[in-house]
Amino acid sequence: MRSYELRGVIEAPLDTVRAVFLRVTEGPVGPDNAPLLRGLPGAGRFLAGATLRGGPTSFTVHYGSHPGGTVEVGPSAFTFRGGYKFAADYEFTAHERGTLLTYRAHNVAPASHRDRPLVRAQFWLAGRLRIGLRGALRTIGGRLNCRTQPDN
Repeated sequence: MRSYELRGVIEAPLDTVRAVFLRVTEGPVGPDNAPLLRGLPGAGRFLAGATLRGGPTSFTVHYGSHPGGTVEVGPSAFTFRGGYKFAADYEFTAHERGTLLTYRAHNVAPASHRDRPLVRAQFWLAGRLRIGLRGALRTIGGRLNCRTQPDN
């Protein structure tokens, strides 16, 4: 499995960040429901029209009537697994300046599929992930009216 890890600091209390960004319920994905899905690099615009089913900690992502991934949410973590090839983890922990966001993206395709062009294209991403993390940090900072910055 190939993975990338990036971190950023959110200058807001951990409880505030968790209350806003780990809020997940059944229904349409939006700014008040699973907002982290909207910021996934390369996928956020597609997930903005999705609906979540299940709960309270495990959900299926639906595009219309078709399932297209899963979401797991816990007290300090959010995981999205899209189809058979991509997973993203967001973990929020306390930091001296507020909250540390650790973002991990994983190529979870079966070994027989990892070298296929479409799967590999998704993981030329190291640069895109950095852009995506900066975008997510800007979104989080704007939503919480606080400063954010990459930490690596």
